[in-house]
Amino acid sequence: MSPSHSLVRVAVSLRNIRANYAHLLRLRESRGAAPVPCAEPVAPQKAAWRAAGHAGPPYGEAGGHCGFWPALMPVVKADAYGHGHLETGGVLCDEGAAAFASGSVSEAVELRRNLAGRGFFPKIVALLGFADRHEAEFAAANAIIPLVHSLRQLDCLEGGEGVFLEIALKFDTGMARLGLDLEGARALRRRLDGLPGVSAVLAVSHLASADTAAGPDEVRAQAREFAGILGVLREALPGLPASLCNSAGSLLAEHATDIIGPHVCRPGISLYGGNPFAGTPLESLGAGLLPAMRVHAPVMAVRRLAKGCGIGYGATFRAPEDMPVGIVAVGYADGFSRGLSNRGALCVRGVRAPVIGRVSMQMIALDLRGVPEADTLAGERAHILGGPGGLSADELAAHWGTISYETLCLLGGNTREYEE
Repeated sequence: MSPSHSLVRVAVSLRNIRANYAHLLRLRESRGAAPVPCAEPVAPQKAAWRAAGHAGPPYGEAGGHCGFWPALMPVVKADAYGHGHLETGGVLCDEGAAAFASGSVSEAVELRRNLAGRGFFPKIVALLGFADRHEAEFAAANAIIPLVHSLRQLDCLEGGEGVFLEIALKFDTGMARLGLDLEGARALRRRLDGLPGVSAVLAVSHLASADTAAGPDEVRAQAREFAGILGVLREALPGLPASLCNSAGSLLAEHATDIIGPHVCRPGISLYGGNPFAGTPLESLGAGLLPAMRVHAPVMAVRRLAKGCGIGYGATFRAPEDMPVGIVAVGYADGFSRGLSNRGALCVRGVRAPVIGRVSMQMIALDLRGVPEADTLAGERAHILGGPGGLSADELAAHWGTISYETLCLLGGNTREYEE
């Protein structure tokens, strides 16, 4: 979405993203986490790389192959959940991040080129993998590590020469979306033997229910499934590193470590200040995370609505008394859901003012009866997310009937301003 039409402004705190990354890293290190050594490429892969003039895995202009996977691989897919993947990637590289999980190959390449221009060469995994040979070659040329979740993807790499590609192998241990199962792991291992230019560098699975009250049990159950798959893979690929835990799993990582050993965690929502356990008995595990996004829009006008008069399309709200109403420049074109009609609130002058009437394309109305000196409010900010006394991402999502991930991704599509 182009933000040029919008008066909504998104303030992203890079300082808080840095602080959240450091906080998550300290938690992992306090529980004994350490970098995970990379697997050694098998002999046919070494021979193929050397025949092509590569001393090691082909990182092209990225400047060399890092010999380990870090304990944390921040997730910056979908433009870093609306926070900006280029800016987020840059500040996290400053903090020592050595690997990232991106979305599509194209998004990962954009991140690669931006970070290379700043002198950083982290590993970058494209979680959506590749769809055809062209996309696989694009990944290889830019040192992107795409996920392979089906044997069909390997068909794209058959019968060709000159593609030297590192891949991450995706397995389903309970999410039931993308990924191979145990039998698929055996078949995959056989297929890789016939692709000497392709090197598997990471085995990946994804937790489905770690963010529930039963999180520890869910992590252990999927870790046991993953352990069986890793056992099959490591017969042919000794020391193949593993990655399982998401944000919730990162806070419960010891339950996976006991089963699969050292592994790479992939924090996403927690990196941006969201508590994956919000509203559950495990909520305290996410304490200390700082919200990284605030969103505001201008109050365009304040008017008096007479008793009995309706406002907005369909007049779904009628004034119970003479009352001040604020018109704010935000609507569903700006990612503010129409489902918030007559629901939720924005914060003005530290007071939460209810949304009244229907949310339209670029405007909403607020009930200003609780706001002091409301008639002088025109031109000031109305805080949609955050701000003094404002709603958290989880509160806004609750009004919306969704989750904080969606509110951040949609609102983050507006014009962003960065605060260091």
